[in-house]
Amino acid sequence: MDNSLFDDYIQCSRLKKKRRKKRLVKEDFEKHLVQLSKRKHAIYLAIKELPLIALKEPYQKGWVRFFVVRKDVLRSDEAMFYVNVLEKINTFQFSNQKTFTSRKKRFGKKTENPKEQFLAKINVSEWNTNKFELTDKEKSCFTRIEKWSDRCRCFKTYYQFTESWRFVFKIEPNIIKHQKAVDAVLESELRQIENYIQNRDLGYKIYKSGNRDASYYYSLEKLKNNNQINTKNLNTIYEAYLEEKYT
Repeated sequence: MDNSLFDDYIQCSRLKKKRRKKRLVKEDFEKHLVQLSKRKHAIYLAIKELPLIALKEPYQKGWVRFFVVRKDVLRSDEAMFYVNVLEKINTFQFSNQKTFTSRKKRFGKKTENPKEQFLAKINVSEWNTNKFELTDKEKSCFTRIEKWSDRCRCFKTYYQFTESWRFVFKIEPNIIKHQKAVDAVLESELRQIENYIQNRDLGYKIYKSGNRDASYYYSLEKLKNNNQINTKNLNTIYEAYLEEKYT
């Protein structure tokens, strides 16, 4: 066959080049990772939605501590108001010890330190969307607080209940009456997917494929808010630059 005819045959045919074959294999593998991640998420949701099964013999597992309205407040005219507020911002803490203490090593010795517990703090987004379904009168009992967070290295704004002295702690036995139903098929499939991802170190590739979690978008929003050019006036930045340069 003539070379020109052979070249025409190659161009008209659908034979794939070596570079295209590698690209198709890579794209097919990335699609496989995306489907694997979606299936893992679907299994998580299916396991989460499994119903609770009542136990024949309830048992105690440690202790639970929560807030209750003080007795003198219950005798006042605003008793039901504070009871309704507490139902929305109450928190629960569990411990194996009734004293609710933790052992911490300090100066070479282990000491018993009481565990801290506070009422629920409402962040700005929850406050604006009224996630806790607070009334106008209930909102008047909250104070806006802006505090520096060493963990996030930025200022955190939240709303805190002002009159926390109206509530006291109450400790009760933590009685387990229900148990989560177990689906052996879903658990086995989830374990196989997690082992496949972990053994082949595919976590970062799945992250790059587009299934990024909320921390990725939070980091972008954090960088956006920390950009002085977007958050400050240019004249202010220039004046600060001149003051730093000539002083």
